[in-house]
Amino acid sequence: MIKFFRKIRQNLLSKGKTVKYFKYAIGEIVLVVIGILIALGINNWNETRKNKQAEKVVLNNILENLVTDSKQFNYYETQFEQIDNLHLELYKFGIKNENIDSISEPALIRRTLYFKQLIGSDFKENIYTIKNTKIKDALTSYTSSINDMENVYWIELVPLINEKLKPYLAQEELYNAKNWFELKKRTFEDYTFEEIKGKDIIDSEKFLALSKTKKFHQILFEVNVKWSDFYTRLKTVIVENENLRKLIESELKNY
Repeated sequence: MIKFFRKIRQNLLSKGKTVKYFKYAIGEIVLVVIGILIALGINNWNETRKNKQAEKVVLNNILENLVTDSKQFNYYETQFEQIDNLHLELYKFGIKNENIDSISEPALIRRTLYFKQLIGSDFKENIYTIKNTKIKDALTSYTSSINDMENVYWIELVPLINEKLKPYLAQEELYNAKNWFELKKRTFEDYTFEEIKGKDIIDSEKFLALSKTKKFHQILFEVNVKWSDFYTRLKTVIVENENLRKLIESELKNY
């Protein structure tokens, strides 16, 4: 093709058609430029398509993690409601001196949660592939809210339960060691477990008696305040999780 154009130019020059030669040369340059622009356009289109596909993969992964996190947050919410209900029962019986028909599972007083959110790693490693600024901002806010929630849980609540509440219950001899070892019938040959109901790890009668002491009132106050602080942040995270999922689902419809 290049030889073909060169022959045309040489032919025009040999015949003295200088004006036509320059016009033809200019036209040839224009064609070359157009060809380059088309090639660049195709290359840019391919790069954009690849980036969109990479972004789609990242958004789908983040969405899946958000759904998993949401289920875990719902479990946290249920656990908090059960624990808070026990705290209220102890408050009514131990502080207000009200009669109550029954008490929730005493072992809930020492309950802690398994914590493992999935969203953090995907967000930090792949944020550069996300172009939608609303999603980026929502992700930043969401991960920040999760950090706030986890800080309250790990730095304030868990040490309070593990270092203050649990040792205090042991000191007051509330733990029923026999019931703990009989709670699950152990078959040591294959180490299988069979749950046995009606075995409280914490002695209910001693627990109710302890709930009337001033020292327990102070510990109950501290623990409930931290659980409530955690729950306030959890509610924020749940709302942000739902809003973020809606944003990503809407964005994925464009692919």
